[in-house]
Amino acid sequence: MHAKTKIIIDTDPGIDDAIALFMAMADPDLEILGITAVNGNVSVDKAEYNIRRICDFAWHTGIPVYKGCDRPLKRSVLNAEWVHGSDGLAGLDFGDPTYKGEQENAVDFIIKTLMKSFEKEISLVAIGPLTNIATAFLKEPKIVSRIRELIIMGGGFCEDGPRGNSTPYAEFNMLADPHAAEIVFDMAERVTVIPMEVGMQAEADAVFLEKMRDLNTRCAAISADMLDITAKTLSAHLAKTSKTGTAPEKGTSLYDPCAVGCLIRPALFSGRYGTVQVNTDSNDEKFGMTTFEEGNKRNCLVTHKVDKDAFKKMLLMHLADLP
Repeated sequence: MHAKTKIIIDTDPGIDDAIALFMAMADPDLEILGITAVNGNVSVDKAEYNIRRICDFAWHTGIPVYKGCDRPLKRSVLNAEWVHGSDGLAGLDFGDPTYKGEQENAVDFIIKTLMKSFEKEISLVAIGPLTNIATAFLKEPKIVSRIRELIIMGGGFCEDGPRGNSTPYAEFNMLADPHAAEIVFDMAERVTVIPMEVGMQAEADAVFLEKMRDLNTRCAAISADMLDITAKTLSAHLAKTSKTGTAPEKGTSLYDPCAVGCLIRPALFSGRYGTVQVNTDSNDEKFGMTTFEEGNKRNCLVTHKVDKDAFKKMLLMHLADLP
């Protein structure tokens, strides 16, 4: 029996975050050491609570959950409840969790876990703003070289279209804390980036949502319901995108599941190596924009394409393995 891949997931659930967590829980080759909450789609308090609700719903109550940073490093707090619902999970009934969560701060947990592990043993999957990760890097820089791989869902690198879903230039996770993102991209040694456009390629259209429901499991059904509700919420917003210049956000893009999918089957994703920079000038209309330069430091693999059919088939297979 081969050893499982040990991971920590940093997240801000969020609808696609919930589906990503389902996917990670279902994978037999992943060992989730902990899930850390960060301010993002919703406040950190709601995010931490939602993680516990999601774990309970999927019958994975043994995973420790930690609350992290409640605000960005420098900018004002930015949330996306208008997309994900005031509770972050489209108002659906996940029930109340019995597990109360851990008292230890998420940043301290990340540092402690990496420092006591073997070098290159643990991967981090960051599917929210990078505040927790940057804070951990600054507090204990020694952890940077100990990370096996850091997979980040964030940014946008389209050359011939909008680079953002929050502004014409900025994707939400980057805009929510660009200063943290700058620190992480500057310090990290091995990063794989799943940008906005890759998540949009893996769209859960109406046919795919029916396939989810046909699995006849609670986790698959509630995943389809969340995506369906979000699509309806954003339907009016679609008409405005051509005027505002933002990406056409349908609410069914599988952003965060792609990050977990890339960890499980990296061969489904293709990209280029180089460096990523983040605009941290709050007076610039391009605040939060990510740019890519091929070559140079070469610490980042920025993906630009996913085999969407194979990925969505894999997601269905994982959802089928949950209750």
